[in-house]
Amino acid sequence: MTKVILVVPDPGRKKTQAQLQQQTYADWVLTSLPQKEVDYLLRIVDLDGMIFAATTRQSHGKEIPEGHKMVHINEVLLMWHTIDMSPKTNLQACYMNFKTFTEIIHMRLDKLQAAMKKYAAVWGGLDLTKNHREAPVLFRHSDSSRDQGDSTLCCTFEKYIRALRRLEGVLPVWPGILECRAASHDCNTIGLLDSIARDVTKSHRPITQLLTPETFSGLHEHRSVVVKREASATRQHLKYSRNKKMKMPTNLEKHGDYRLFMQPYVEEWDQIGQWRCLMVDQAVFCIFLHPGSSTLLDPDSEVLAHSLQEDGWSLKELGVLRKSNPDQYNFMIREGGTRAEIAAAETEMRRFLVATLAILIQGEETLLGRENIEKRLQPSSLRVSARVDLSVITDPESQELCYFVTGISRGPAMVLYGSVDANTIRRYALEFARPFESWIGPRDPRLQTTPST
Repeated sequence: MTKVILVVPDPGRKKTQAQLQQQTYADWVLTSLPQKEVDYLLRIVDLDGMIFAATTRQSHGKEIPEGHKMVHINEVLLMWHTIDMSPKTNLQACYMNFKTFTEIIHMRLDKLQAAMKKYAAVWGGLDLTKNHREAPVLFRHSDSSRDQGDSTLCCTFEKYIRALRRLEGVLPVWPGILECRAASHDCNTIGLLDSIARDVTKSHRPITQLLTPETFSGLHEHRSVVVKREASATRQHLKYSRNKKMKMPTNLEKHGDYRLFMQPYVEEWDQIGQWRCLMVDQAVFCIFLHPGSSTLLDPDSEVLAHSLQEDGWSLKELGVLRKSNPDQYNFMIREGGTRAEIAAAETEMRRFLVATLAILIQGEETLLGRENIEKRLQPSSLRVSARVDLSVITDPESQELCYFVTGISRGPAMVLYGSVDANTIRRYALEFARPFESWIGPRDPRLQTTPST
């Protein structure tokens, strides 16, 4: 039986043709599609800003199959179009832009139920793990008819969240609303990751210190540190060099209850880089390499910002390499080694990823269960898909390198690095479809035969 999914792309995904020409975006793909499929997608008004026909010049000389056309397409649209066109899935995509979606979810309940009747679930919407004050849309500041200001939406953020919670009482919404709101407070996730490192993986992690205006005043660190705010983008993190007096960030009031915290600057992260690991159904799907900033900022460097990992080093091998050759051009690319050594290195990283994600999911679901929410809404979307970002840090006691999690991404705004390889997005789409379908089934209130507890 075909299940129709209402796909609402995150508004931050949209671009103009001029923006695509000026900059390369990690979540945009240059690929070819059959001409009929291109025409179909371009006719959908709700997909404005999500797909553009590429010119011959923009095709960079790529060979185009007969009957196909080159397009610039956002990775989530390519993902859902792949699912839509595949005979291997039972899912069919129906697209709606975010602004229309926000208007529909505020309709009277009976009209909302009628509007959503044909859909099995909603996928997408705004990234609720981030601070809405930094979102690509503007919510109204209050319900007053006079207070519209320069808002682009018809509601306040609080009213939007209430409408989404009501929508979850009508049909499944992916990812879960309360799950994402809890995840927006990074210190919750950091606390879980700290306990996993201590009790499960037995590995070292940077120590996190919460900051307040009182503790921040006059704080003078004798080490380099990074100050972050919960739910804020990485580009807004502040690095303070060793022995530099720190100043409290301004405009605190606009961030609401999102807290500041500080972590020591991790030299190994900057030097070696990160592994951005896509997980589907709690298994590793693929790993993207993101070299350290010292490599990327080198004017003579030709290293790509992101590339698919082929073979990697074990932690022990990486530690030896770093000590014996500190001027190594790119630590993330393996050269040489036996098949057994390469397999052992891969197994080491995958075991760390799978164990960490499994315990993190259990911890998050336990926390949600304590909030007395319906049992059907407690399973985490991380069971379906996640991106776990890793780097390395030196254990001060053993002086050996350890993996540590630098970030967990989920939901519709999770970057899949489609610019690296279009076929990876197509394979990811088909892997995603099955656990996603399994996840939405038990959450559908229309199929509940007994009251939830």
